Amino acid sequence: MKTKTLLLSTALVFSAQAIPMTAQADILSIGSNAKVMKLASAPKPGTSMNAVARKFGPAKHVKTSKGKITKRNPKITRWDYTKFSVYFENSHVVHSVVHK
Repeated sequence: MKTKTLLLSTALVFSAQAIPMTAQADILSIGSNAKVMKLASAPKPGTSMNAVARKFGPAKHVKTSKGKITKRNPKITRWDYTKFSVYFENSHVVHSVVHK
């Protein structure tokens, strides 16, 4: 029994090595003018909605996700300010995006 298992394992290893493995990747070129902009005062991930509202005041525009809210599909809210937008999952910052 152990001999059959050993022979089968050995055969699988050698057959896997015989199959050529190829890797494929896409390269995205965005040019030499691309910049990642950061705003030192933009809210950091994990900050609460209340803390953002206290620090930056009311947002110019608020947009909330639609649909059924579940554990796998939490409520996403976007607050738009003049220089940046803040994305919340439930009531905490997930990401801040700086406007041009």
